[in-house]
Amino acid sequence: MPIRRQPDPAPNGPNFGIINTGHMTGPAQAAAFSQNVSQTNNITNEAVTEARESIEGLRRRLEELRGQYPEVDAALRDLDMINPRLDEPERDPGTLRYMLQNLVERCGGIPNLLTAAQLVQSTVLALLPGS
Repeated sequence: MPIRRQPDPAPNGPNFGIINTGHMTGPAQAAAFSQNVSQTNNITNEAVTEARESIEGLRRRLEELRGQYPEVDAALRDLDMINPRLDEPERDPGTLRYMLQNLVERCGGIPNLLTAAQLVQSTVLALLPGS
C-alpha cells in the first residue's frame, strides 16, 4: 500500500506560519511554506534591566582591579560603548555583537572575570534581533 503524503498547508495570509503571543524573547523561524514573514521582538523592560545590572556588576569588579591588569581600562571603555546602545539594540546589532566579543576576550585575561563578562554578553545578546 503506497504512503500518501499530506500536502503542506496553503498560506492564507502575509504572516502564515508564525504565531507570536507577544512574549517573544528571541528570534522566530518561519515555516518553509511561509510567505512575506515579518517579526517584531517585544523586548521587556525586565530584559533591559538585567542587561544594565550585569554591566554595572562587571563595571564595579573592573574598577576594583584598575591598575592591576592592562586589560581593565580597555574593558571599561568597551562597557562605556555598550551601555548607551541598550536603548536601541536593533540599530546596529553587528557592531554590538563585535563589542561584546571584544569585552569577553579582554576579560578572559583577567582572573575571575570571564563569567561576569559572559553574563553581560548573554544578557545583551538577548536584546538583539536574530540574524
